[in-house]
Amino acid sequence: MEQLHSNLQVLLQAAEYVERREREAEHGYASILPCDASTPGRRKRQRTNSSPDSVRRAQLRRCLEQLKQQVPLSVDTSRHTTLSLLHRAKQHIKKLEDQELSAKKQKEKLKSEQQKLRQRLKLLLPPTNTERLRTDSLDSSVLSSEHSDQEDLEVDVEGIILSGNEGDLFVSFSAGTEHSYSTPAHAWL
Repeated sequence: MEQLHSNLQVLLQAAEYVERREREAEHGYASILPCDASTPGRRKRQRTNSSPDSVRRAQLRRCLEQLKQQVPLSVDTSRHTTLSLLHRAKQHIKKLEDQELSAKKQKEKLKSEQQKLRQRLKLLLPPTNTERLRTDSLDSSVLSSEHSDQEDLEVDVEGIILSGNEGDLFVSFSAGTEHSYSTPAHAWL
């Protein structure tokens, strides 16, 4: 977000510069006075003034290069002028501001919806969780006593009478003494 803010500042500074240059051009302020090179004082003043001007121009060039990297340029033109770059930057700034505004609106809408859902959830949930745990434990004890009666039924496996074919199956599946867990000294079964 901070980088976006600095990018917007660069774009705004460049737009202000272009607007200022346009105003100066309209009023004739930007026109260069004819120079009389025969006067030595003027030549000296031009050298000292050109140094800050060159620094300013270099800074402006760097800012425009940064601007070119940050602003999407159209592919239809082969040459991008400073003025077209600044106009595109201005359009891009407006687009970003519109996107930011819509994002803020969306965020507020989502916050409001979240708050409504939380209130609805509070209404749907019971007031305290301890009462719910107690009722769950009571219900489970009632259910467990019903299930324990069914579990108490004994199944008589030893009294099963097998027909001839079923008995052969058990003999083929039974493990011999070499595979069983019991030893002749300690018979388990």
